[in-house]
Amino acid sequence: MMKLLLISYYFPPGGGAAVQRWLRLIRCLTDRGIDLSVVCSLGGDYPYSDPSLLAKVPSAVRVIRAQAPNMSALWQRLTRKQAELPYGNIDPASMNLLARALVYIRINFIIPDLRVFWNPAAYRAAIKELKHRPYDAVITTGPPHSSHLIGYRLKRETGIPWFTDFRDPWLDIHYLKLNPPCLLARMVHSYLQKKILRGSNGNFIISEAIAEALPEAPKTILYNGYDPLDFEGLSYEPASMLRIKYVGQLTAGQDPGLILELCSRLQSRFELSFIGTGLSPTQSAQLRHALGDRLRCVSFLPHREALQEMVNSELLLLIINDYEGNAGMLTTKLFEYLAARSPILCIGPTDGAAARVIRDTESGKVFSPSCISAAALWVNSLVPGRKNKGKIDSYSVDKQADTLIKALPGQNSY
Repeated sequence: MMKLLLISYYFPPGGGAAVQRWLRLIRCLTDRGIDLSVVCSLGGDYPYSDPSLLAKVPSAVRVIRAQAPNMSALWQRLTRKQAELPYGNIDPASMNLLARALVYIRINFIIPDLRVFWNPAAYRAAIKELKHRPYDAVITTGPPHSSHLIGYRLKRETGIPWFTDFRDPWLDIHYLKLNPPCLLARMVHSYLQKKILRGSNGNFIISEAIAEALPEAPKTILYNGYDPLDFEGLSYEPASMLRIKYVGQLTAGQDPGLILELCSRLQSRFELSFIGTGLSPTQSAQLRHALGDRLRCVSFLPHREALQEMVNSELLLLIINDYEGNAGMLTTKLFEYLAARSPILCIGPTDGAAARVIRDTESGKVFSPSCISAAALWVNSLVPGRKNKGKIDSYSVDKQADTLIKALPGQNSY
């Protein structure tokens, strides 16, 4: 039986997109007979909490929790409770002067990310585990990419095979592209990125475009995928209007003004829902002023309820962050959108990774931000209640688990 040790800062009871990739994969891996343990954070700074996800962690998985510093509480004290700790959404323009100064320090001096302060505790937990139980390989998943530094040290000190998992770019991640670090900080990021990729036994990358942009190293494309079991028992309930839904956070580089422009051109009766989005007061006021009672805002929902919202929709919105190099971006929710079978409207690069997935599965349309009028024409042509029927099996989590296993030690690599 193969034994794997996963190191992941984000894990249930943390919620949101960051936990979904490996929560799905560990189910498939344990179903295939792999003995899997997870080193994760205890008291981590999670953007969301979703205790319902704990029930989805297989009982066979050994969970080892390492205490994480409470950076959120420290941030609140330093900013005198005037700003929330950013979670992958560093937007200094919306912060006060003190918070902007702290963000500058964070971007230029805390490298690669704020979660690096968890590394000592996580390393101690991992090395203790490796000394007491034999493992065939270690996998570190990021963001936070600081977790890869733990894997690098474990391999160097124990010789165990180590693989990285890149759910997002490193130096080209959207919040660093929109808030560029100084030249010295970029050089440090670049050095660490190259050292990590080339020092590992292999690297799992979320999309082809991101893989191509990263330094030369052994790479395997591993999509987020969707889990068919998540959608069992969920069914579509028709409505008397066009239900347009955006599920998840709006982060830096995603312009809600594009959605307003789209809505202003729609001819049919509609309702626009933001689910678990955490709109700023300014964004909320602008949307409410423009849409009135056609706007529906729902706070964070447990994962299954969020999936039901996706199924019960006539249109799902996906906005790719607007920054240089965004073509490789593949969000977790895209694959859940596919499985929900509701038509998808993607606003972003028409030659990007998300566009290719949507086209390959005949799941919707992709328009650039400059073509909102054309997007509105397409939305106006939709037949309410008509669900997508394209082939999506190649993006299931079971297929991704097969890909991962073949790349591990002792398996038949591609």
